[in-house]
Amino acid sequence: MLTSPKVVKKSFAIDKTLLLVLILLFSFNLIAVYASIPLTVAGSMMLLYKQAFWILLGFGFLIFLLIFGIDRLFTSANIFYWILLFMLVLLLLDKYIDLPFIRPVSGTRAWFQLGNIASFQPSEFMKVILIIQTANIVDHHNSIKKDDSAYSDIKLFAKVLAYAIPPLLLILAQPDTGLPIIIVISLSVMIMVSGIRRFWIVLYGVIVIGTISLVIFLFETNPGFLARILGDVYKLNRFYGWLETENYISSYGNQLYQALLAVGSAGWTGHGIQSTLVYFAEPQNDFIFAVIGQNFGFIGSAIVVIVNTVLDLKLLSIAMKFEKQREKIMVAGLLGMLLFQQIENMGMIVGLLPITGITLPFISSGGSSLLSYMIPFAIIFQMSSENILRNVK
Repeated sequence: MLTSPKVVKKSFAIDKTLLLVLILLFSFNLIAVYASIPLTVAGSMMLLYKQAFWILLGFGFLIFLLIFGIDRLFTSANIFYWILLFMLVLLLLDKYIDLPFIRPVSGTRAWFQLGNIASFQPSEFMKVILIIQTANIVDHHNSIKKDDSAYSDIKLFAKVLAYAIPPLLLILAQPDTGLPIIIVISLSVMIMVSGIRRFWIVLYGVIVIGTISLVIFLFETNPGFLARILGDVYKLNRFYGWLETENYISSYGNQLYQALLAVGSAGWTGHGIQSTLVYFAEPQNDFIFAVIGQNFGFIGSAIVVIVNTVLDLKLLSIAMKFEKQREKIMVAGLLGMLLFQQIENMGMIVGLLPITGITLPFISSGGSSLLSYMIPFAIIFQMSSENILRNVK
């Protein structure tokens, strides 16, 4: 008599703390987007409805990925990498061939337009796929390496660069400098925790400090030469707007000046929901933290900072307790990505860092970024589940 094989159901334990933090961040997202509506050009509630749709879709995507399987995400990363790379090539070709599904936004070709409903940004997904693919590369490299020599480290660098350089160049050509910086920082963090020799970490630190020092020196002594190096006078003007804001209130420093006005005038509790005391560009995206400051003051801004910090510490805690190196390395890249975006976005609003086009994860509006982060977060929920179930046993 034939018997059907038994189906073994894997247990799954939901990390309630991590889920609560995500729900809080998405709640801040909706509140902040609603507060920004009077400051936007259209001033339409459709912005809020779209964002609510993306959040619901994001949770659905997260559940789908957990069912799909975490191991499959790692093994499929290479396939997704080439699909996204092909999309980035199409975006570049649009400069020379007018493709019907691509429309430049503010001179940047970074989105595939899905009719009038939504848009898809391949570079947002590429930044996430690269950290998963790099985790695969590092894990495989460490499993087969025979020693900890400098030559072995160089081989690892070459493997990572072979995957990272093509999309970086294509994203820079859109043009977009914010995402390449995020990618470089996240991959750098992954390499530094991969087990390479300490010499390379020290060398990397020296190069970074040296580069920053050189930029400052040239800015003070020979700004024209610095502009030629940057390839765009507009990028140099951002430094003027940041470091000499009051001298350029009506031009390069206007965005920062308006953000400082919004945050500085808000006091402890802010001016109230949907206040329009100060206007600034991209309130729902790059300047969402300024919207929070203007509407909810120091208390509202502090709550956002605290919840973001709790998220980062939670991710670190999950990774530290997990046993497999591949997933740990992936979380290191994600943490590097999130921390940089959080520090840069909040820092630029209060004048600590220069104005860039870098958004605040989970709080700025947008669908591609939100959906892309669900990929590593599915892995993290699975990691946390394994941690919880192991402790129960």
